[in-house]
Amino acid sequence: MTFSLVRLIKERQNDQYALHQRYINPSMARVLEIIGFNKTYVRGEGAYLWDVEGNRYLDLLAGYSVFNLGRSHPVVKQVLQEAILLDRPNLVKMDCPLLSGLLAEELVKRMPPGLDAVFFANSGSEAVDTALKFARAATGRPRILYLDHAFHGLTLGTLAANGGAVFREGFGPLMPGFDMVQMNDLEGLERELRRGDVAAFIAEPIQGKG
Repeated sequence: MTFSLVRLIKERQNDQYALHQRYINPSMARVLEIIGFNKTYVRGEGAYLWDVEGNRYLDLLAGYSVFNLGRSHPVVKQVLQEAILLDRPNLVKMDCPLLSGLLAEELVKRMPPGLDAVFFANSGSEAVDTALKFARAATGRPRILYLDHAFHGLTLGTLAANGGAVFREGFGPLMPGFDMVQMNDLEGLERELRRGDVAAFIAEPIQGKG
């Protein structure tokens, strides 16, 4: 029988929470059931989600800003379909891919003066990890300052820059060289910076999960 993703989803749609309880994250599945969020979403478009019963929901979380253009944006769908049909070589290690170069070019056009190169990462956590490495390499300094209530990711490196203890508990000892400063304490931040050993101060322009 030829594989069909459409058929597979149709056949197994009602198993999604059981599958997560069995194989992925049983606690999350139980929490969603307890708080009444164990919906079976079957469609997403723009800022809205639809469940199997046809109810529409306004999605204000938007994948933690992943869907800034909205779900199922027609231009994004068109480009993805074209990219698949082109059968271009992907992940060739000894290569400088055209499409990533074109994307970097467009991003640099939109950056402030002085920012003229791009580093692509797989996630926000990886982007933060890389930024911290770059800061230490560029300055030769060891310390990273972060804010209380901050959230920068869940890798071992980014956990050290998280202000919330709930994300850090059970994973220590964390990476050394990270020190917290209080939100809205400019004097405290300036005092730490005057020590002359700070590679970077990391802060969220728009705070989300912290």
